[in-house]
Amino acid sequence: MKFNPVTVTLRNQVTVTLRAAVKTDARALLESGQRCLLESPYLITTPEEFNFTIPQERDWIRSVNESDNSLLLVAVYSNQIIGNLLLRGEPRSKIKHNALLGIMIRKQWQAIGLGTALIRTAQEWARATGILKSVWLSVHATNLHAIALYRKTGFEQAGTQTAYIQEPDGTFTDNLLMGFRL
Repeated sequence: MKFNPVTVTLRNQVTVTLRAAVKTDARALLESGQRCLLESPYLITTPEEFNFTIPQERDWIRSVNESDNSLLLVAVYSNQIIGNLLLRGEPRSKIKHNALLGIMIRKQWQAIGLGTALIRTAQEWARATGILKSVWLSVHATNLHAIALYRKTGFEQAGTQTAYIQEPDGTFTDNLLMGFRL
């Protein structure tokens, strides 16, 4: 399903464009993803594991865009990708009505309304598909800012995976499963 770009004004009075990713975003998406991984302790992929090539990233963007129940949004400011949101719809017929949400926002763009704008925009798109009925996500139990954002946008905790994430120091963190019914 086509996505028309949206312009949002954040709490810092900066205007950002939210649009569907295109194949020519591959390099910028990879660079933004790498920066987010270095800035956040809450992502489950390590910078060393994030080693996709530009052709692989282009193929991935194409596959998301070809799916009728998936959306890859990029947040753009001054021609720079400052964040992204993936709604990855399930491909199998019995669970095609579900999508998994993943979001990455550059650290300096957090806590000013960008996450809320990305999620609410994705929720509106998901409703409009007529296919999606539920959106699910996973979040570190210690990521209180993200949990507050998800609750603010209607997500509810659906379960806990105890000691699911092993931190670099060897300790374990619970993973929360949260869901939103459309």
